[in-house]
Order: sequence, then C-alpha cells, then structure tokens
Amino acid sequence: MLKPDIHDKRQNAWEKTDETLLWQQFREGPQEAFQALVQHFYRELHFYGGRFTRDSDLLKDCMQDLFLDLWTYRAKIVQTQYIRPYLYKSLRRKIHREMMRHTSVTGEDGFVFDDVSSEEITAEQALIRTELSDYQTARLNALLEQLSDRQREAIHLKFYGELSNEEIADILAVNKQSVANLLHRGLRRLRESWPSLLSLIGCGLLAFGHK
Repeated sequence: MLKPDIHDKRQNAWEKTDETLLWQQFREGPQEAFQALVQHFYRELHFYGGRFTRDSDLLKDCMQDLFLDLWTYRAKIVQTQYIRPYLYKSLRRKIHREMMRHTSVTGEDGFVFDDVSSEEITAEQALIRTELSDYQTARLNALLEQLSDRQREAIHLKFYGELSNEEIADILAVNKQSVANLLHRGLRRLRESWPSLLSLIGCGLLAFGHK
C-alpha cells in the first residue's frame, strides 16, 4: 500500500515471481531470468540512484555496471533473501565511487540525497495514502527539504524500498539504532511542523521509525 505501482500492469509470469525465487533462477544462468530481474528492479533502482545525481550518463553507466557485474559473476553470487538491500547498496556504492572520480565529492558529507524535479511521484509522496491537493503536496515537499540528506534517504528506503531498519543500516553503513533515530527524528519534525499531516498519512506512520 505504501509503495506505488511502478510496474506495468501487464506483468508477465517472471515479474509476478517471488523475488527470492527470481534471484535463484537468475543465479542458475538462464538469460531470460536475468532479463526478468533487470526489468523487475530497474525502475526503482534508477529512481533511487537519481536522487544522488542528475548526471543521467553517470547514472546510466552505474546501472549498466551493476547489472553487468551481476551477469558476469552470477555463479559466485550467493543466494539471499535480502535482494533489494543488496542491489540498493551496490548501486549506491557505484554511484559514490563515480562521483568521487568525476566531481569534488570526497566522502559521505558531500554525497547528497537530493530531491527529484520531475513530475513522477516522489518516494516520500508514496507515504501519502490519499491524494493531496497541490498546496498540500507543495507544503509536504517544502518540509521534506528541511530534513537532512540522511533522514530523507532513510525515509526513501523505508517507505519506497520497503526495507527494514536492519537492511537500511547495512546500506547506509550505520547501526540499526542510528536508522531508527533518523526515521524518528525526520518523522517527528514533519509531525511538529504539520500536526494535521498525521490525519492524511495515518497515525501508524510514526511507528515505522522503530521497526
């Protein structure tokens, strides 16, 4: 419910397959399984990667490198149920490495989790279970911009990637408590700045900061 439908409704049998099974089938080598894996995850990974850089060529290269590595080393990749965290972390690392090569980024402090400027629904807007007016959407986006990069990224991974705090901690290279703090502080700031937002999002939202 929290995650927007980012896949074409005309899903084929591969797309409907359980992700763990799809990963296993990909590791066994069939090219069609690999193509299904790419199709299944490409858009959400591209959306996540696009929050770090507006250089479409850099992002495209990192995406290609990620999937090329998967195909090349598929026989050595272990079976795991943590597929989405594995892919998110791998792409994040590749983008960071490329940005350090081509820009002045020297560490996590310069690795900014930015806001998208397209008309596509943002990850944070996926928090909203009902349609917001243009004014409400603009107000929410303005509040989100006041959060730290880490808070916005944690919220993205929690509500768009549907990851656990433990999985987010692995991606961000922090401990689980730090993730809980990021989510709690970010959501608390939204609540303090706009108390009635809870009636639009749902009171259960704040509980996610501790799971």
